[in-house]
Amino acid sequence: MIVQKWLEILSHYNLFTVIVFFLIENLLLMLLAIGIGKIIDREATKIKKSDIKWVISTLLCNMLVTLIGYKLYQYQIIKIDFSTSFFAIVLDTLLLILLMDFFMFCFHYLAHKLTWFHPIHQLHHTHIDTNVYSLFVLNPIETLGFGTIWLIIISIVEFNFISIILYLILNLSYGIIGHLNNDIFPNFWNTNVVTKWISTTQFHSNHHKNESHNFGFYFTIWDKIFKTII
Repeated sequence: MIVQKWLEILSHYNLFTVIVFFLIENLLLMLLAIGIGKIIDREATKIKKSDIKWVISTLLCNMLVTLIGYKLYQYQIIKIDFSTSFFAIVLDTLLLILLMDFFMFCFHYLAHKLTWFHPIHQLHHTHIDTNVYSLFVLNPIETLGFGTIWLIIISIVEFNFISIILYLILNLSYGIIGHLNNDIFPNFWNTNVVTKWISTTQFHSNHHKNESHNFGFYFTIWDKIFKTII
């Protein structure tokens, strides 16, 4: 397996080299996200000078989460299924998405409701009209909080490596989509019996305009259950 081999190769390098590798990896993912945002929303995708330091801090925090995850894998606290079973991939992907969405919903809800946490989260809400840079304008405490949720879940449950990759692609994609200035979803999306459970650009945009609603990320189901949906 290519991924397993890469992880093995990394183990032969010193800590500094590994840090640089993960920093470059996360930088490339960030540049990819920004590039996609510029293609879809060229006029809206502009960064404020005051946000540059937060974007850089998010990059560094993401690198740190990746590094910790790698070390947890080395110490066999995180275990990964490297099989190519179709059933395992499908099941693990769905489970990972549902678990992450639920616990991120809870974390996001608490970020708004806890008196001490709300000022931290307000940095992200300085972007009322969002663009792809909004995805990276986060307080380091919040970035590391989301990263901690991720590390705990993949430490408790052994997921298939393809499922982990698919989830990470989905997470980045929905981060981009959720912060676009224009909704790219078709008009029928919110009324169709299948797609109405899946969040849209407008769903998250409404949260930035009304902070008491729409705390979910990939699905609308949690907001419907807890009656926080617009």
